[in-house]
Amino acid sequence: MSNSMLRTKPVERILGEAAGHQGGLKRVLTAVDLTAIGVGAIIGAGIFVLTGTAARDAAGPSIMLSYVFAGFACILAALCYAEFATRLPISGSAYTYAYASVGELFAWIIGWDLILEYTIGSSTVAVGWTHYLSEFLGGFNLVVPDFLLAWHVGPLTINLSAAILVFLLTILLCIGIKESSRFNALMVIIKLSVVLFVIFAGTPWVRPAHWHPFFPYGFGGIFKGAALIFFAYIGFDAVSTAAEEVKNPQRDLPIGIITSLVICTLLYVAVSAVITGMVPFKQIDAGAPLAAAFGSVGNHLAQRLIGLGGFVGLTTVVLILLMSQPRIYFAMARDGLLLPWFAKVHPRFRTPMNASIVTGLIAAVMAASVPMSDLHHMVSIGTLFAFVVVSASVLIMRYKTEDRPEQSVLTVLQLALGLGIFCVGLARDFSGSLQWAQWLSLVLGGVIALKPVVQLFSWKPVNLPSTFKCPWVPAVPIIAMGANMYMMVNLNLDAWIRLVVWLVVGMAIYLLYGRSHSKLARPVESQESEPTG
Repeated sequence: MSNSMLRTKPVERILGEAAGHQGGLKRVLTAVDLTAIGVGAIIGAGIFVLTGTAARDAAGPSIMLSYVFAGFACILAALCYAEFATRLPISGSAYTYAYASVGELFAWIIGWDLILEYTIGSSTVAVGWTHYLSEFLGGFNLVVPDFLLAWHVGPLTINLSAAILVFLLTILLCIGIKESSRFNALMVIIKLSVVLFVIFAGTPWVRPAHWHPFFPYGFGGIFKGAALIFFAYIGFDAVSTAAEEVKNPQRDLPIGIITSLVICTLLYVAVSAVITGMVPFKQIDAGAPLAAAFGSVGNHLAQRLIGLGGFVGLTTVVLILLMSQPRIYFAMARDGLLLPWFAKVHPRFRTPMNASIVTGLIAAVMAASVPMSDLHHMVSIGTLFAFVVVSASVLIMRYKTEDRPEQSVLTVLQLALGLGIFCVGLARDFSGSLQWAQWLSLVLGGVIALKPVVQLFSWKPVNLPSTFKCPWVPAVPIIAMGANMYMMVNLNLDAWIRLVVWLVVGMAIYLLYGRSHSKLARPVESQESEPTG
């Protein structure tokens, strides 16, 4: 049983099965399309909503550095994503990368975890979108009917407008990836224009005195703020889920992933600097910080434009997240871990329509019935977990040898354990009589992580990719693991409990269905005769 769970899928076999899948996905996307997808997924709820909460309650003016730290952690993870995306330019993202490096069990875990990021993430943003819908229409003296925002059915309060948005975008995604990317590109141009307007129009109103004190919550406020606003960076990895629909994946995927992330990080830092300079951080509006800041100086035209930016920005985020999840289902079903029905491609539109419809239905129900506050932290912890696994997978792939394939896996697992314990001691406040526990955590974690770090730096890479290479391995993946783990332990306990419950449910599904139906459990010959279209 343990051998079956740790079985890996060779890269050559993954690529061969994808190439032989009848009626496969259509390669139509370019580097510009991918960059637009990345920007469309990233700029949304974070910049229009979370900046206010993080600045007021966690970091103050140092929110600028919170965005720098979160962006730094994401860029390190993005380099790891870029290497894998060019090694394996097919649907599946982190799920496929884990399948090729760590094994089937970890691949299932990360695939199940990505549902937190994409399906629940789209639901979360759809709920936030309804608030900006009201604000945008309110700028033109229009009112959204109450039953669309809060339709009371017995004890339930249903957000119909969020469900309708998910439904319409799901239809667009079923029609085609190119059509969806064109719509996304138009929306990205609009919201980037609004963000640039905020920066340039707000700069004359900046008062440097508002940046003092710069660290009102101490130096640790930077990292608490980074954990809160990390949701703002969710989405760049969505670029990798479209790998099987890219014309030149080896060249365009790294460009799309890294360029979109760098652009968004620079914009985030600039916007947070303007907002904290316009309004004292204690007075920043947590619900709509950008619009309220301009309202405080009497610029009502800016309020309307920001309403438009939030409305359009969140629309594209929902679109990209809804685009990403079906391609995870598609890849998992093609490997036999989910029902083959999810791997069906529409003969005319060449999209994973079955998986798209299921994703849309689940997201619509959750958006209509679950409050945004209950979903936000689940999405963040799920995404951070995915980033840690991808960074670890790069190390495993680089140092895995044919005679001892388990050596790199065990070494990286020990590294992850040590980094995790160390981050707990670094991030958690063990006050009073428990202060000794903080030092114990730091020392114990450091000791556990020291040996695998030394081993990784002493080993010679044996499995270098022929295309894009993550630079400075093993340093970059190790730092990426540590930075993302550090943000994970800064999240609240409820987020961890929900993650554990979610993974336990996923493990039950894998044991009951996925493990026995996996194509790796059957001889290759018996699979060649199976219909795959």
